Amino acid sequence: MTNTLPEQILENVTGLPQEMQQEALDFVKMLKRQMPHNNSPPHKKSANGEQIAEIMTQIANRGTAFKQIDPIAWQREVRKDRPLPDRE
Repeated sequence: MTNTLPEQILENVTGLPQEMQQEALDFVKMLKRQMPHNNSPPHKKSANGEQIAEIMTQIANRGTAFKQIDPIAWQREVRKDRPLPDRE
């Protein structure tokens, strides 16, 4: 039987270290703040850039969000870079 999406999220978050679980919670809170509070279309919702910036600053100040990611390897994987001719 396939797990529901909330069950899959909970299963994946539970396996993370405590600091990363807190970051996941902060991210969920940010997403909830982006949701319209009424049935108005998404393009009419109020700007909340300051709130998002505050949450992202809190995450960055913890210094754990991307600690284990090699930015060059990530970029190559995402962009699927290939070596340029006559360059190493």
